[in-house]
Parts: sequence; structure tokens; C-alpha cells
Amino acid sequence: MDSTKREFVEQLFSPLKANFSLPRPDSSVVLSLIDDSETTVYSRVLGAAQLNDTQAFAQSLEEIRLELAVRSGNIPADLRKSLKEQDSVLSYHIA
Repeated sequence: MDSTKREFVEQLFSPLKANFSLPRPDSSVVLSLIDDSETTVYSRVLGAAQLNDTQAFAQSLEEIRLELAVRSGNIPADLRKSLKEQDSVLSYHIA
């Protein structure tokens, strides 16, 4: 994993730390995001195609970012608006 990609991932997911495994036999690596208590909070396999193609790499990181946002209940406003426009998400109001 080159240092430029590593630094980008560190910045994108801060304050989580990013750890990349050594390449596996199929050239994929495991990206792990680790919190301050050294607990892995997320991990995902990135294939060789995702690692070698800048656009595919960026798309993978965006998918991870959105998944973490959904898990934490912090869906970005533009995504929430888009989903509501598609009638994919129902609005619930707790009284």
C-alpha cells in the first residue's frame, strides 16, 4: 500500500486509525479501522482491482464512509434527501 493512499485513508476516517494487512495470495488486502482503545470497529477486503484503480479505490472508501454513517445514524443530508425523493425511506416522527 503506497503512502499516499494510506495517508488519504487516515485523513478520511480520522479519528479512527487505518491498518492495511500484508497482501494476500490474490493480491487483496484487509483494511481495518481501529478506535482509540485498539478495537477493530470495521474491516473490509479490498481487491487488487480496487487497489490498482484510483476511481474504484475512491468508490470503495465512499461506500465504507456511508456504511459507517448509516451504522451511526448519521446519514448525510444529500443522501437522505435523495432517498426520500425516491420514496425509499419513510419519514417517521416520534411524538
